[in-house]
Amino acid sequence: MGKVHPLTLLLVLLVAVPLVVGGAGLVSFLLLRSGYGYVVGGILPFLVSLLIVGVIGVVLGRAASGRRDAQGSGQGRNGEADDV
Repeated sequence: MGKVHPLTLLLVLLVAVPLVVGGAGLVSFLLLRSGYGYVVGGILPFLVSLLIVGVIGVVLGRAASGRRDAQGSGQGRNGEADDV
């Protein structure tokens, strides 16, 4: 798989975050209208949207940096050892 241009990843983030936040607002409205309390109807969708946006940010950040494994291989992008 080839490298993805960082501007493309930024545009994906700029589109995904408002969709997630808007979806959380809609879910919050619907939950509050159907009788759930403020914790379930108001706070829970907000926390879930923060979690989703965080995961999207981490995934796009890894894609931008070119890392594929969670721990790092101890080598830089060009195969040389990292100075730690």
